[in-house]
Amino acid sequence: MTEAVRVHQAEERLQTILKAVVVGARSGDPASRPGGEDLTEAFAASGALCPPYDPEALCLLMEHSNSLRQNVDAYATNIDGFGHRFEPAIDFDADDADQRVADCIYLERVAARDRGELDVTATLEPTAEEVAARRRELQQLARIERARLESFFDFCCFDHSFVDLRRRTRQDLEVCGNAFWEVLRDARGEVARLVYVPSFTVRLLPLDRSPTEVEDRIRVSPVSLDTVTVRHRLRRYVQIQGTDRVFFKSFGDPRVVSRRTGQVFDSAESLTEADASDGAATELLHFAIHSPRSPYGVPRWVGTLLSVLGSRQMEEVNFLYFENKSVPPLALLVSGGRLSEASVPRIERFIEENLKGKANFHKVLILEAEGAGAGDQARAKIELRPLTDAQQQDALFQVYDERNIDKVGSAFRLPKLLRGESKDFNRATAESALRFAEDQVFQPERDEFDFLMNRRLLADMGIRFWRFRSQTPVTRDPERMTEMVEKLVRVGVLTPEEGRALAGDIFNREFRKIGDDWTKRPITLTLAGIQTGVEDLRARSAKGTITDDARALVRLRGELEAEEERLATSRLDLARRYLQSEPERIEVPAVEFDAWFQGDAAP
Repeated sequence: MTEAVRVHQAEERLQTILKAVVVGARSGDPASRPGGEDLTEAFAASGALCPPYDPEALCLLMEHSNSLRQNVDAYATNIDGFGHRFEPAIDFDADDADQRVADCIYLERVAARDRGELDVTATLEPTAEEVAARRRELQQLARIERARLESFFDFCCFDHSFVDLRRRTRQDLEVCGNAFWEVLRDARGEVARLVYVPSFTVRLLPLDRSPTEVEDRIRVSPVSLDTVTVRHRLRRYVQIQGTDRVFFKSFGDPRVVSRRTGQVFDSAESLTEADASDGAATELLHFAIHSPRSPYGVPRWVGTLLSVLGSRQMEEVNFLYFENKSVPPLALLVSGGRLSEASVPRIERFIEENLKGKANFHKVLILEAEGAGAGDQARAKIELRPLTDAQQQDALFQVYDERNIDKVGSAFRLPKLLRGESKDFNRATAESALRFAEDQVFQPERDEFDFLMNRRLLADMGIRFWRFRSQTPVTRDPERMTEMVEKLVRVGVLTPEEGRALAGDIFNREFRKIGDDWTKRPITLTLAGIQTGVEDLRARSAKGTITDDARALVRLRGELEAEEERLATSRLDLARRYLQSEPERIEVPAVEFDAWFQGDAAP
């Protein structure tokens, strides 16, 4: 198959895609669908809702576009490509840890009293002993939960990392407007694995008519969850891939659903009795870019659909020029006669066969003529005439293509620097563009994803002491950051310990921890000679003695300045008296004087 045939087939496929997206037609191989029906008919037979845009056509558009890939990759890299960390709900190493634990005990007792589990006359405020005991208990539980979290996210995917799962999810979300995770549970009913599901193979079923009682976990205190029962209308999903049709239920759905038919059963035993080869459907977690007119998500670039298609057509026009150009670079004209009978068919064959392709790029058209007279008057005039003015000199529609690329980029709200265009940028404009994208585009998307992880997945896992937080890129200037840390430590805003923690980000390494007390105090107090610990300093501040110490330091500084002024006056007086005194004559023997200059003796 030649390149021209492949390009022609691609052009026909693009026209099919355009009809599928704009007109609403659907394409597919009926032989590969369940029962041999069309893909649309297969989903419709399963009771699925029709999406506003064909997901498979949107995926093909991304593959053929010259502007979508870089925008989608920029989203996936900057939002999901830097991993995650776990933030503690209570930092037990912080100074206010006891107060936070006391607040948790108080809130839990209030919730228990509201539920009727605690007498209304019971004391809500915990004692110091209760706080200390509860703190030790929570520290042990937090350590176990942290190990459990790290193990889960290290092995939650079968053949790729969790970061790669997030990047695939982001790509599906931005290309199709929808993304799906299959959630697998172990024998105890706990979340064990997360599986990526291609979004173009899944369709949504209508919401159930009757609501279902679902257990939901709400936060009572920073480290405790309570289970409540709510009634919620749920949805099922269907996936058709090849000849397989599989049904799923929503994440958190407690019902037993058939994975082959989507029917709801009262129990797993009744499902087995109905069909021994059938099994319970697994859960599906749905991500979507909200659309006000459809339960499906809609990609944010769909408004620039014609720009994407137009740029592709422009690329094909420029490419096909090398295979189908029809204007030769030169023409050899013969005048003073008439064309021979064989010239006309030769011209036709030359245009049809000898002008297309790179090998015929410099072919010359030769025309033969016969003289009109006899003898010397039968002379034919031969002339070479260039035809380059009629040829295409450069690619067509370049301005149109640039405008289309800018339109697609504006739909994603990304600066040109993040789309791979580095011209017309200096350091200041580049930093401003990156800061804008980070604050206005990437961080809100990370916050939305983190909320879903904490509210749905981690809450279902019973995680109480840790919060999922997506990491951001380090966009700080090391030199500027070093200067800032130095100034803040010098004036006492940061302690040396906090400065070393920030220095770890600058040098991308973890510094050895210093446990001395001076690292926990402002450097100004250390240089002033105050060697008390942080707790002693806080106790002295509560007693009011630190104010007296500060006044004493101010007094001491005044006395030192007065003493320095007195010494300077004394030095000036001595110098003045020395200049006003008579010079003293000293007689030195000549031998000793010569020895001074020869280095044998010191003066």
